[in-house]
This record gives sequence, structure tokens and C-alpha cells, in this order.
Amino acid sequence: MLHARARWDVEPVDEDLSEEMSKELDIHPIISKMLIRRGVKEIPEARRFLNPSLADLNDPFLLDGMETAVQRIRQAIRDKEPILVYGDYDVDGVSSTCLMLKTLRRLGATVDYYIPHRFREGYGINQEALKLAKERGFRLILSVDTGIAAVKEAAYAKELGLDLIITDHHEPQETLPDALAVINPKKPGCPYPFKMLAGVGVAFKLATALLQEVPEAWMDIAALGTIADLVPLVEENRILACYGLKKMSQTVHVGLKALIQACDIDHDVSASHVGFLLGPRINACGRLDTADTAVRLLMTEDPEEAEALAGELDMLNRKRQQLVDEMTLEAVEEIEKNPDKHKYVIVVARPGWNVGVVGIVASRLVEKYYRPVVVLGIDEEKQTAKGSARSIQGFHLFQALSECKEWLPEFGGHEMAAGMTLEARNISKLHERLSRLAKERIRPEDYVPLKWAEGELDAEQIEEDLIEQLEILAPFGVGNPQPLFIVKEMPVARIQRMGREQEHVKLYLKRKNGMLSAVGFRLGNQADGLSPHGRIRLLGELEMNEWNGHRAPQIIIRDMEVRHLQVFDLRSNRKEWSQLAGLNPEEICFICSSGSALFKQLSQSTNRIVVTWEELMDKKQQESMKQAKHLVLAESPPTLEVFRNRLKDGREAERIYVMFGDKEFDHLLPKTPSREDFSKLYRVIAGKGKISLRKYLSSLMRVTGLQKRVISFMIQVFEELGFVSLDQEDLIVHENPAKRPLTESRTYQHQRERERVLETLVYSSYKDLCRYLFETISFTHMGGYTDGFQRKDSSDSRLSATGGAV
Repeated sequence: MLHARARWDVEPVDEDLSEEMSKELDIHPIISKMLIRRGVKEIPEARRFLNPSLADLNDPFLLDGMETAVQRIRQAIRDKEPILVYGDYDVDGVSSTCLMLKTLRRLGATVDYYIPHRFREGYGINQEALKLAKERGFRLILSVDTGIAAVKEAAYAKELGLDLIITDHHEPQETLPDALAVINPKKPGCPYPFKMLAGVGVAFKLATALLQEVPEAWMDIAALGTIADLVPLVEENRILACYGLKKMSQTVHVGLKALIQACDIDHDVSASHVGFLLGPRINACGRLDTADTAVRLLMTEDPEEAEALAGELDMLNRKRQQLVDEMTLEAVEEIEKNPDKHKYVIVVARPGWNVGVVGIVASRLVEKYYRPVVVLGIDEEKQTAKGSARSIQGFHLFQALSECKEWLPEFGGHEMAAGMTLEARNISKLHERLSRLAKERIRPEDYVPLKWAEGELDAEQIEEDLIEQLEILAPFGVGNPQPLFIVKEMPVARIQRMGREQEHVKLYLKRKNGMLSAVGFRLGNQADGLSPHGRIRLLGELEMNEWNGHRAPQIIIRDMEVRHLQVFDLRSNRKEWSQLAGLNPEEICFICSSGSALFKQLSQSTNRIVVTWEELMDKKQQESMKQAKHLVLAESPPTLEVFRNRLKDGREAERIYVMFGDKEFDHLLPKTPSREDFSKLYRVIAGKGKISLRKYLSSLMRVTGLQKRVISFMIQVFEELGFVSLDQEDLIVHENPAKRPLTESRTYQHQRERERVLETLVYSSYKDLCRYLFETISFTHMGGYTDGFQRKDSSDSRLSATGGAV
């Protein structure tokens, strides 16, 4: 067996509605069900989803505070007042800043921008920056993607005589800033119908209001921040993303074009390109230094400068990746030292950790441990800690932090992510409080991630037509996730490790109309848990793979499971013992030969279960084997009867590793002599009385055509049957001995039994070995499964009914 890392489920839908939608819109039934799962349940709404239009954008003046903000900005432009755009250092903040700069400059404004330094100033509007703005002659400050929590700073701005307009999309706290205008769709009482705009989405609405038209030329900038900020790609965000990605693929922005080229994107830009290539590079400069480089890149019109700045962002991103890897390793070491401490919530803190990348590290730790995670960098001089948190479904992070606010002078965020600052001495108190809240609120099953699939497919359903239809739902992201499908059990034809570090795996799966490939990125370590010729069930995305002009459907594996006992055939290949390295030693039972050197060697380790075939008669040892998930048949059983009797209770086993080989049988004859061979030898020696073996052995070999080793074996059998006796080197042939069958000789029995073991367990094919194992082991225990599906057909048995599949 190979357990899935997550629970898989399919949300049921109204089948009648799905059928109606499928017919009315002429779409695949799978597509109509996907629309319903995304909350699209009306035909007109479905048309709008499938055909995003600028005409469906909401009136920007529905945003509370928009009228006031537009009037004040227009006044500043008329009066030649300089305007300062105050932004944030992430992709959303940078794109918001650039979009606003482009808008105001088109309108003829005198405008500059300010983005705080992450390490020297921290997040959000700060008083020193406001003071500096006042000294530089600014009277109007326009915040983008920040400011909703700047209550003290807004009051200070008023003291300085500054007009402050706040545009933001983050969750408002109990008290709103006393600013000239606060524009945020989530603000209590705001009538704007769509609440999930990104910061750049709010800035885009302000630009639309100021320009009195939709600024289509800058929709690629709007899409950049919208997609990268992980807001739901539905309704207005979907419109911005769709139109923006089309613009981005043919962008007129010199800097954005240079960045796309630096990422080696040679075809249409997709949402995944923004999320995994463009976004991280823009974020890198703000995480490690100042976001000024990213703003200059998106604002420049000089191709040479753009190329240099894009290269600088690329270099910073590589540095960021290395830093994240190092910090993640350090965090894992700290967690593994005291896992009980992090049972409900993980909180790790260390001096010297770069607070610019703690959010990425937190995400990595959530992926590894699936717990709410807080990662903090400690400033030893100030004795303060600053960091980020990431959560799991079932634990509202912002609400939990709100119940810890006595230790958090600064914090903000939403259900799944947050940032905070606190005194270093309060870290343990924060950890204890969050752990208690998590223990109370998170159900045990919530600690296993739940992956929602769009349906369960047969291999034959995975064809180009379906994959192309799925693309009409793109771009994918939060709220419109990349569709995942459960692929029913398929036979594995071949397993291939890929990548410089063998970190990826590619599976070749058999289906009626040929092979289907499936690729698992960063799943190479799971390849050792897959036996060849087994049957595997997958959770994954579907795509068309293009290579050397050939197009074929392919699965991108997100999770996998094998629901039957697996047999790993490592006979005569002891080098492959490395496959056991990743298993929990306490879950392995090694079965060896009594008194063997290997048995003694393995028994020296205290955390291993090591038994002999003979010891398995003991009830205590039987229990040890019954509880083991992995049986390692390190050495062969003395007989097939022993094998059957001892192994039939291994019903809890998920995997069996067959390690023994033919070297254990070197002392055996290659083949047991036939009855005719025995008769031939006996006729030669009968009536001879006493024979000197030293003198006549060569003659016996010549006359019978048998080898010396075979004749010695046969004489030993004759002696045990009372036909002959040995007197040193002389063979004494008895006259008229009683007739007895060969099977009464222990030597003959041993040879025949070992020969059967060799033929059945060593020289057999993988298919025949598996069949014999299945006939031996009692499969009465079905075990539990974590995917939520009921087993109702024979294919769900741990014993596969077809071929060599296990």
C-alpha cells in the first residue's frame, strides 16, 4: 500500500441543473459541474463566467469614499499640488503603485512614490515617512494596498496638515483610520457588490473613476497584482485577470516585457507564470532589499535599463530561493527536536532570520506538517520579533491572533495568512495561546488536508477534447482552482526517476488505447514506495504534453495511493536495501534464517523487529509480525510449508520486500537426481560387497554419467535408507535390503524441499511470486482508507484480480 497524503473528495452537485447547463451552453457535463461547484448556478451567470466582459465591471463610484477621493485628486492636479503615492513592497503593492503613477501622470499630475523599506521601516504607513513627505512639500498622500490599520498614522497626518486618502483591500479592524477618504470594499457599510478585489483592483477602480474610462492599456499591471496576491479569480477579478493576461502576452510595457523574457516565457503568459515566475521575482527585491527596483522596472521605457533591472530581479530571486531553503532546514531541525511542542500549532523563531521571506518558509512548513505555522525573525538588539503566519482550513488565523492582541502591538491579515510584530519575550505565550485555540477549534480530521476533485475519471476519458474544454475556465487560481481529477486505478508499466537529484518521478500507465504518462514533480521520494506492475490511483491535473512535435494527454500528479498490498522484488539484489531507508524501523519486521550471520547483524539494532522463520511459531513473535506494516523476507524459509504456515498471519502488511536470492542455495545440487539416476547407480554397485570409493569413484562417474557431487549425494541417501553403509573411504553394499521410497531419506527430503523453495520463491517470475504470496497471506483485513470513498466493487480488493498487478 501507499497512503495518500490528503483526503480526496468530490462535492456532489445538482445533476439536473448540470445537465440543463451543459445543453444550454453546449459544454461538457464535467465543465457544467465545475461551474456549479464554483458557485455559478444560473445560466446568465455562467455565460458571464465563460465570457468575461469589461461591460460587467462595477461602477467605481459604488465604493464608499470614491467621490471624495476623486474630487481631492483632481483639485491637486488643477492646483499643481504634488501627490505622493504610498505603496507596499509586495507584487500587489508594487503593481498598485505603478498603476497609480501611470494614471496620475497621464492626467498631468506632479507625482512621486514612496514604498517603505521592509527591514528599516516595516509594513504600512509610518510617521517618519509622513514627516519626510511634509518636509518635501507634499500635502496629499494617496496610499495603495496599505493603510486600513493606520489609525495612529492617519491622526499624525492630520496633525501635520496632510490630506490622506487610503485605498486598501485588507481586513478592516474595529477602528478605521480618520482619513480624508478610506476606500476599501470590505469597509463596513460599503455598498460595493464585490468585496474580494486585490489592492491593485482597488487602485484600478480609482484609476477608472479618475480617467472616466477603463484603463485597458494597464490591465496587464492590474492582472499582475491580482493574480500574485491570491485573491479569488471570480467576478471582477476574473475579468481583470482574463483581459490582463491577454495584454501581458503582448505587453507594451518595456519593463514587464523584459521580465517575461528573463523568465524564459516564450508563449502566452498564464496565471501560473505570474504566480510562479513573474510574481516571485518582483517580490524578491522587496523581501531582500527595497522594492524600488521593481517599481523602476515596471515604469521604465528604456529597453537597456529594463533588461538590466530584470536581470537584477532574477539574481535576487535566486538568492531568495537559497535563503528560503536554508531557513526551512533550520526550522525543520527545531521542530523535529521537540515535536510535541508543535502538535497543534508550529511557532518557530530565531535571531538572524530574514523577515522578508518568513512567509514563504511558513508556507513550506504548512505543506510539510499541515499545521498552522508562525515563523518569526528575532531582532536581538531590540528584543522584538517580526514574522508571518499561514493557516490550514478550519482555523481562522486573523480571529485567533485577535485573541492574542495583548501581545501583538501590530498584526493584520485574514483567515489563511497574517503578519505580526511582538516582543521576543512573548513568543512562548503566543505559542501557548494559539495551541490552546487550535486544540479547541481544529477537528482531528482537519489535520489531514482535504483535496477537492472535480470527479473520478477512467483512463480512457483522459483525451485532448476534455483537456481543451477545461481551458475555457482559465485563468485558474483562488476561487477557481486548477481542476483536479481522481484517476481510477491503472496498471503501472514503468517507473522512472527524473531530475538532477532524482527528485521527480514519471509513471507510464497502461490503458486500452496505449500508454498514459503521469509526472510528479518533487515526488521522486515516493517512487521507492511504488512496486512495478502494481495498480495506482492518482489525484492530478490534466494537460497536453508537447514534445518533439508530438502532443499527448498527461497527468500532473498531486497525490497518489496504492490500495493493495505491494510486493517489491529485490531478489539477489541486496544493493537495493537502500529502499528501506525511508521506512520507520519500528514498522518493519525482518524475517531471517535461524543462526545466520544476517540475523545476528540485524538483531544488534534495538529498534528493529527481527525474527527467524522458526521463531514465528511463538505467539509473541507472531504478534510482532502481525503488527508490522512492512515485511522484509531477508532470507528464504527452510520449506514452503514453513513459508505458508508462518506468513499467513501477515495480514496487516502493506508492503512485502523479497530480498533473498540464489546464493543461499549454493550448497544444493542444481537439480535433484531422478529415480532413474538412483536406479542406474544402484545397479552398478549392487552385489559388489565392498567398494573403495577412492579407487572406483572415477569409474562410477564414467559408467553412470553422473558428477562426483551428485554421486556423493546419492550415496548419502542410500545410507539413510539402509541400502549401503560407509566405512571411512569404503562403501559397503548391503545384500537384499528392504525396499524403501527415496522420500524417507532426510537428505533427499531437504534437497527436494529446498529445490521447491528455489523454484517457487527465487526463480519464479514476479507475477508468479505475487500470486503465490497472495495465496499464502490471508486477506481478511481490509484496513481503513482516508479518501472518503466507499469500496463496492472487486477492484477495491487488496488482491488484484488481473495479471501480475499486486
